[in-house]
Amino acid sequence: MPGYSSIRGSGFAFLLLLWSLWFLIMLVRTILGPLLPLIEDEFVISHAKATSLVMVTSLGASTSLFASGVFSGRFGYKKSILLYLAVSMVVFLLIPHARAFSQIAALFFVFGMVTGAYFPCVIPIVTEHYAPSAWGRALAIQDTGASLSVFAGPLLVSLLAKFLSWRQFFTVFAAAYVTSGVLFLLFSKEVRVESRLRSYVGGMLKRRSLWVLAVIWTFGTGAFMAVYQVTPLYLTKELSLSIEHANAVLSLSRLGGVDFGVIMGFLVDRFDLKRSMFMVLCMTGLFTMLMGHANITIVQVGLFLQGTTIMGFYATGLMALSRMFSMEERSVAAGVVSTVSGVFGSALVPYLFGIAGDHISFRFGMVVFGALVALASVLVYFLRIPAAVRERPVQGEWQVTRLKGSERERERGQESS
Repeated sequence: MPGYSSIRGSGFAFLLLLWSLWFLIMLVRTILGPLLPLIEDEFVISHAKATSLVMVTSLGASTSLFASGVFSGRFGYKKSILLYLAVSMVVFLLIPHARAFSQIAALFFVFGMVTGAYFPCVIPIVTEHYAPSAWGRALAIQDTGASLSVFAGPLLVSLLAKFLSWRQFFTVFAAAYVTSGVLFLLFSKEVRVESRLRSYVGGMLKRRSLWVLAVIWTFGTGAFMAVYQVTPLYLTKELSLSIEHANAVLSLSRLGGVDFGVIMGFLVDRFDLKRSMFMVLCMTGLFTMLMGHANITIVQVGLFLQGTTIMGFYATGLMALSRMFSMEERSVAAGVVSTVSGVFGSALVPYLFGIAGDHISFRFGMVVFGALVALASVLVYFLRIPAAVRERPVQGEWQVTRLKGSERERERGQESS
């Protein structure tokens, strides 16, 4: 499949299509946090039980992540994404008719399975269509769909809540998924991985760097999704802000992450990747701890800074994953990393926040988790990331050779001569 050498023209148009898909998928997951106060009041449940919706959604994602990473390449990444969009639409049409909390939880579990399966599919599609020199920018721009979704989610809840019940939100999402699915069907091309899986899956699972990256990604995911999902409960139930005020604060706190994620995507192609990952993760941990301050103004400042820096982690993390693994390994690696981070970062951490909110305080949970994120940033230096990449088109595809430091210096000398 021909690769785009840049993200201009048709390359940008295709990237915009992928961006819209990621935006919609993440939007449905991110509005769950702003909806939790409404769901908690309707069903008259504890903080822990309310946050269990976040947990079951993330567990659903985790159950499908690894399987998607292994088998979607053989089935076809395009076909897989279309299937996931169709299942999501059915779930959205059923949610307005579910009356028991257990039914709502079951539907969110199914939706979680769909969203989890999407992530391992999109990375090979991006890296197959673009030259390695554009990977950082393409992945970062595509990932702004997630950062914009966390900005738009609270505002959308505040707007639609004036006209619709929270259940009817999902009818609107069903229509949006149909539209995006048709566009993706018409304008995307299929990408497959034909090589046998057994030849590299076993070896991959023995690589220490894969598991180190999974642990790092767990803390990054917890700092992004878990903190975001429990913040509305923290602001409304513990700090006594109104739902409208809390959603406005949460939305504005994510605005800086849109620009910062793109900036990091451009910088990561030019600066040391490990150092960049360490800095953004360490700062994210410190700003998460700041959210546990007694002063509400300082909490809001910490929330804004935390929401900004965490998006830089994903720009660097996606680039690290793309450099560390070959095309055949990439979706499998994404499945493993996302499965581990989904179980612990997206599922367990929000539930632990809920327990802390019931028995101690959300403030205590923010301080403890922020300290753990800051400490986890040191693990970045245990990753084995290739120092540079060399690229050249071979039979319509981009071939990447990972170079050691000495090889890179020799190539530079040859180019200068």
